[in-house]
Amino acid sequence: MERYNNRQKNNKGKRLRIFTRSMKAKLARLFIGVLVALVGLGIVITRIYAKSGEKYEAIVLSQQTYSSKTLPYRRGNITDRDGNVLATSIKVYNMIIDPKVILTENKDYLEPTVDALVKCFGYSKDELTKLIQDNKDSRYVIKEKQLKYEQIEEFKNLMSDTKNNPDVKGVWFEEEYKRMYPYSTLASGTIGFTVAGNVGNWGIEEYYNDYLNGIDGREYGYVNEDNTMDPVVKEPTDGNTVVSTIDLNLQTICEKYIKQWVEEYHPTNVAVVMADPNTGEILAMADSNNMYDLNNPQELKGFYSDEEIKAMSDEQKIENLSKIWRNFCVSDTYEAGSTIKPFTIAGALEDGKISKDQTFLCDGGERISGFYIKCHKTSGHGTLNVEQAIMNSCNDSLMQIAAFEGVDTFCKYQSIFGFGMRSGIDLPGEASCEGLLYTKDNMQVADLATNSFGQNFNVNMIQMVAGFSSLINGGYYYKPHVVKQILNSNGGVVANYDKELIKQTITKDTSDFLRQALVNTVNGGTGKTAAVEGYDVGGKTGTAQHHDKSDTTYLLSFLGFAPYDNPQVVCYTIVDAPQVDNPGSSSYACKLFSAIMTEALPYMDVFPTKEVQTTEPATEPETTKPEETQESTEPTVPMSPSEDEAYEDNSPIVEDVEPSGDNVTTTTE
Repeated sequence: MERYNNRQKNNKGKRLRIFTRSMKAKLARLFIGVLVALVGLGIVITRIYAKSGEKYEAIVLSQQTYSSKTLPYRRGNITDRDGNVLATSIKVYNMIIDPKVILTENKDYLEPTVDALVKCFGYSKDELTKLIQDNKDSRYVIKEKQLKYEQIEEFKNLMSDTKNNPDVKGVWFEEEYKRMYPYSTLASGTIGFTVAGNVGNWGIEEYYNDYLNGIDGREYGYVNEDNTMDPVVKEPTDGNTVVSTIDLNLQTICEKYIKQWVEEYHPTNVAVVMADPNTGEILAMADSNNMYDLNNPQELKGFYSDEEIKAMSDEQKIENLSKIWRNFCVSDTYEAGSTIKPFTIAGALEDGKISKDQTFLCDGGERISGFYIKCHKTSGHGTLNVEQAIMNSCNDSLMQIAAFEGVDTFCKYQSIFGFGMRSGIDLPGEASCEGLLYTKDNMQVADLATNSFGQNFNVNMIQMVAGFSSLINGGYYYKPHVVKQILNSNGGVVANYDKELIKQTITKDTSDFLRQALVNTVNGGTGKTAAVEGYDVGGKTGTAQHHDKSDTTYLLSFLGFAPYDNPQVVCYTIVDAPQVDNPGSSSYACKLFSAIMTEALPYMDVFPTKEVQTTEPATEPETTKPEETQESTEPTVPMSPSEDEAYEDNSPIVEDVEPSGDNVTTTTE
């Protein structure tokens, strides 16, 4: 009792605090609850950041526009198949002047800054001073664009020397990239170009625009009390590199001879496509009306005189530029002429409408439905078999073959070979020719006759190359394409574009027969001038009238391949309306093929298949295959062979007047 009284005395005036076990338990539970909540919140924040961190970071950063600048991405390169750069982006610099900084009150920045700019860039001091003073409230004035580093290096060094130049302020350089094409006009129609904002126009630049472009980065500056900036940087993502199927050297060879043919024969157009028949890869593609400077695609000089350009309205300039940029090989259509004949024969053979040894009498033309349709040899070839019909490019024989074939079969094989539809090549602006072909519902007997030798329906060059490749490679139709691979900025593979087999058009037996006939066309038929010394090459000549049948000029062509036994390359040449004495002679296209292939085949490591003729007698006998396995390429000669596919007069192929003496009739399916 005494102890209690003493304790009471000691606590007198003090508030008694009792911390019970119950209170301790509640406090512990509260602490644990808060801890669990914090851990849960941390987990939620971590998940949100992992899932949408960049999104929210961008939102936060985007709100700080007062101190931000764009870090441009670098658009990806376009290369040829071996890595040679055809299109690239180089860093350039825009000079930005900040008048508000230069004219800072109580600071003497104007004169030192202007003097430094005049010294390094040669500007007018008065004009530069006026520019700054006229924009005194601005923080962003572009003085000059797309300067190279060599042009700004002296000034940057001067600015960085703050000890000797402490008052040079308010000038900085904004980085961007400029598209550059090292080979200028080379493969312009295939590559295309870019306009403002890294937007591709025509060619690979347009078709693969999304792959070539990257994502801009941002740099945000936060100015502290010491007037220094602590940057927050989001790095740009550069674009991908597009590896094309184009071969720089083959493209150069083609363009060299295109220019030579233009200078020598003055045609309205010369065009060439080279392709690998076993993959569908386009190795080279060009036409004379589409060779423009990719570094200056808006330039009309070289295509028009100064007087013509001056007389053009803005709309006319745009229209004429569009014609220059247009890729004839992909976007334009025309009547192919006799290069269609192997396709006609292929369909007839495949469906058993004719046999390989069947013969036909050519007496110069056919009388069909009130029209007289002529052969290019109006005096007649005499009796020809199927191979000889190809070799001599006989219209009369082809009309008879088409009559046996019939409308249904003919139209079916037009579709099988891809005529009247887009090939699917990876380039913009491909013409489909849809609506420019007859169908089995509207094709008449005379239409079938003229279609059999390539008149009165339209094709484009890519359709012809893709279909012809299947004629000579065993019957396999591969999708044509100009890009084989896409790589990221570190060289990693983003996508591969391997050969894509679409269908089989004909059997190997028919393909072998046609390949032999086409080789014989060069050895002893209308394609003699397409011969390449040392090589067995094959192909078909073409002499086509234009849509306006009163036009006395022709679209001349040769569609060929090499080597005979294992075709590695298809080459299609067109010479349109040359200004020559014999404008209907296909030899102008044949000789172009020969010139190109004479250089191309050795470069491609295609070895000669026969002895090259020399002035000295051979000292060693030529090595040949055993007689029982050697395939003959010797042609069989008809009664009256054609040395060249050239019409003997300039009158229309189809005439309303029917001459007497035509004893050949036609049948329909």
